[in-house]
Amino acid sequence: MKPSLTRWKPDYDQAAGLYAEAARLYRGSSNYAASAIAEEKSAEASIKLTNHWDAGKALERAVECVVKKAPIDGATVLALAERAAEAYTSANRVQVGAEAMSRASRLVEDNDILTSTALLRRSLEIFTDDGKDLYAGEHHRRLCALLTRTGEYADAAEACLKYGESCARAGQVHSLAKAYLSAIVALLYSGDGVGAQSTYADVCEIPGFETSEERETAYKLLGAYRDANVDEIKTTVAQSSCVRFLDVTFAKLAAKLPNVAHDARDVAAAMGGADGDATDGDATDDDLC
Repeated sequence: MKPSLTRWKPDYDQAAGLYAEAARLYRGSSNYAASAIAEEKSAEASIKLTNHWDAGKALERAVECVVKKAPIDGATVLALAERAAEAYTSANRVQVGAEAMSRASRLVEDNDILTSTALLRRSLEIFTDDGKDLYAGEHHRRLCALLTRTGEYADAAEACLKYGESCARAGQVHSLAKAYLSAIVALLYSGDGVGAQSTYADVCEIPGFETSEERETAYKLLGAYRDANVDEIKTTVAQSSCVRFLDVTFAKLAAKLPNVAHDARDVAAAMGGADGDATDGDATDDDLC
């Protein structure tokens, strides 16, 4: 990497190969910290050669090494994954960079869910900025599921809405409808009937959702919540075929509606509905949309 009396300029090509071999040997002896450093050095040499593809690969291997150390250093994982994505971008492979961020997210998902969600959010930013919404669906769904697992239902609903927007840009009508219904289910499960009602009003006339079974199901659910009619909520979920085809995380949430942690009468009252009297009239479409 450095000039000497017998070598007037750095030999980055040889250095990249030697660092990569050192990283392999360190991994073989389970010295993951040293292996990660060697992979970074190999990436630096590759960048000097403008070989950004190999640099990205080396930085991804560095991420894998860092993840194998306990406890996981989330900040280092984020930084290395970002550098890998930048290297792939310099190699004109932006989508591969976004996928690298998502792969890093999966590596830490079970041990550091906050870092995992941060990596996924960055991955989706790259997909969006590069106009690759058609390929982002799987990564959107993973983010929505991760946020639900941590009980961040409002964030999960927001992620579902962004997924729906991505589907609209990609022309994926069926996925769009499921994404919007999932957002409403997440909010209802969290006891935020007002938020669910507001979300429905925002999306109910969007093409692809306005004539869908998902919209009809959302409308019926919100009406039942406004009436504090627990039986009707359960019946709507049970009779709606589209609920069964939501992603597993949201289908399970829907099956648990209404969430017993929240009093249905309180939710109805906040929505301006039955005020706790389940015998009041049904909500009209104008009330909701």
